[in-house]
Amino acid sequence: MSETLIVTFENVTDAMAMEEAVEAAGLDGKLIPLPDALSAGCGYAWKHALEEEAALTALIEEKQLDYTKILHWKE
Repeated sequence: MSETLIVTFENVTDAMAMEEAVEAAGLDGKLIPLPDALSAGCGYAWKHALEEEAALTALIEEKQLDYTKILHWKE
């Protein structure tokens, strides 16, 4: 089982803002449908490599991106 980061959001606007900021920063990751085992407001989540957790959280803080939770997720 591999582990990844999952970021959840209350609305699609926040999810799209994450996608735009991550792409502009040159980091990897992608917008995905929310895994069935999770519940969140908008039904989308951001999937990101665990190895880039520090860079992602720094970007979230710098850009003041809104999110609900950041989880370590085992696939």
